[in-house]
Amino acid sequence: MSSGNLVSKAAIVTGGAQGIGGATARRLAAAGAKVLIVDVDAQAAGANADAITQTGGIAACMIGDVSQEETAKAMVERAMSEFGRLDILVQNAYGGGRDRAGSAVEVDPRAWREGLDLLVGALFLGAKYAVPAMVESGPPPGYDPGPWQGAGLRHGTPPPREVGRIVNISSVHGLVQAPRSLVYEVGKSAVIGLTRQMAIDFGPQGITVNAVAPGHIVTERMEQMWQQTGNEEGFHLFELHYPVRRTGVPDDVAHTIAFLCSPEAAFITGVVLPVDGGLSIQLQENVIMDLKEYILEHPQLKTHFDRRNTARR
Repeated sequence: MSSGNLVSKAAIVTGGAQGIGGATARRLAAAGAKVLIVDVDAQAAGANADAITQTGGIAACMIGDVSQEETAKAMVERAMSEFGRLDILVQNAYGGGRDRAGSAVEVDPRAWREGLDLLVGALFLGAKYAVPAMVESGPPPGYDPGPWQGAGLRHGTPPPREVGRIVNISSVHGLVQAPRSLVYEVGKSAVIGLTRQMAIDFGPQGITVNAVAPGHIVTERMEQMWQQTGNEEGFHLFELHYPVRRTGVPDDVAHTIAFLCSPEAAFITGVVLPVDGGLSIQLQENVIMDLKEYILEHPQLKTHFDRRNTARR
């Protein structure tokens, strides 16, 4: 099963039961990492861990809400006891809620606090406990950094390398904003600032910190939403938003995360990498004009957003 570049490394993937997190757990395991899946869905988490072990990987699962400090602490302790070390933390968990939709006027203060605790606070807590464990673990067994290279004369001892990787999941919603989505938009924007700050703070310890910003990813849950409210014409409308003319699948994001966790990405830190098929680079006026004719030609199209938009009116 292993492609080898993460052999001897141990990872935690929050929200790792299904969707982007599920695909990421499988992809890291395929590269040789031992993976701890942390999720609130016990059945799906166990099924994903079983799928990994049945194909020759090593995985365990733990049930818990990562916005709670005791869970953040416990998952790191579990990884250290289960695998003997910690090298990778992928922070993906998030559970939406209808009460979190709306503007600053509409959102209840409790929903604001709960949403930001999970979107941003959980990532702070994850790093708070994971970073010391990564430093304690040190580089993976057998790691050979080679000679201290680079232009110019080198002085002193080389800095730590290959100590750890943190990948935070932001969104295109952290780069461009949607109306009446205050909690999610602010949270995903804050993930970007959090990532950059962590990259500055933990780089000297040999830990890189990056973020990915997925576009429209058709996860298992999203597929169900499309089946319930949507049709082929509506789905194709979404595909037309993307220069690559398709929406994403979880593996698109998982492959990107695996690269950021690999030795080949050792000199990349503090970046926010859109995995969005080019969605966020487009001038919106052109997109609107390109889609106008398609919408007029398909008056019966339905998307999974239709029910939500109707409820907002």
